[in-house]
Amino acid sequence: DAVLRKLWSKMAEKDWRTKVKALYILHRFSSDGAPEHAPALKARLRELRRTRDPKRKDKFFNSKQLLAGESKPENMKFRAFMSRYAHYVILRAQCFGGIFDEISDEPKVDKKKPPKPITNTALRAEHLEAAAMLFKAGLACQLKDGEDCENTAIAAERVASDLIGLTAAVAMALNRVLKDDNLKGGDPALIKKWCELYKKQLLPQTKAHVKKLSSKLDAYGLFLPSRMGTSVSQELLERGLNLEEEEEEGAASAEEGEATELSSEKETTKADKVEEVAKDEDEEEEEEEAPPREAKKTPSRTEPEEDEDVDDESEYEYEEDEFYDDEEEKEKSS
Repeated sequence: DAVLRKLWSKMAEKDWRTKVKALYILHRFSSDGAPEHAPALKARLRELRRTRDPKRKDKFFNSKQLLAGESKPENMKFRAFMSRYAHYVILRAQCFGGIFDEISDEPKVDKKKPPKPITNTALRAEHLEAAAMLFKAGLACQLKDGEDCENTAIAAERVASDLIGLTAAVAMALNRVLKDDNLKGGDPALIKKWCELYKKQLLPQTKAHVKKLSSKLDAYGLFLPSRMGTSVSQELLERGLNLEEEEEEGAASAEEGEATELSSEKETTKADKVEEVAKDEDEEEEEEEAPPREAKKTPSRTEPEEDEDVDDESEYEYEEDEFYDDEEEKEKSS
């Protein structure tokens, strides 16, 4: 807390060089500080920005007093860079610590609890939004004509190193999730957005930014790495960009399989019904073709007619019982 208050008092001075130096110290404190101090720094800076400074009658680290100071023709361009750099440093110190450890590091595993999806930890939506905003602010810290001097060159070099670190951190997280068959339990739509950010913005624009800035930093003995560090292979990147399509195809295949299974069940049921009806018809035909069992015992003409009536009646009752039994069996089976 004391360090932040002291840095704020330096940022509130009128000389732009003092402001840039104080911002640079905060920048290094945020990126190179101990990992265990990063959460405390982010939380305390956010709290101070909501707290009123009794000495200056305004909130700590407010942009109005930060950008105030002496404006002369000879320092106008330097002050323009300072305003962009101040925006970047304050945003970075509130969002990320270290070399973007929140994105690159694997979360600690609790053996008593199941692991959280990666889109709830390293690649969550809040990190995606913050990374996109910070990257845009970092690109704005390119040295324009007339803005280069020793103070601005040192600050610009540190921003470029951050952009390289951010690109590598996202690449490390994407490699972990895309090499896992289950995507670490992550949301495919959100992972696809991270892949798009990496492919369309982080990787190509960081390379262009570093290449353009390197020629100006050489004059001050500052050098940037030519390689981006960890990267994502083209094969993995294409997989990440097509995650939603794969998910839709899988869902369509599952629905198709369910529909096929239902239709086959219906066809089987229909075939069973047809078979049962045919069986009933065969049994009826056999009953009709069979000779009366009591015909030989009756000499008179009227007695056989009575016997035939009895046979017809018993045959009808049998058919009714059989039909009922079939319906009952169907209800039990269903």
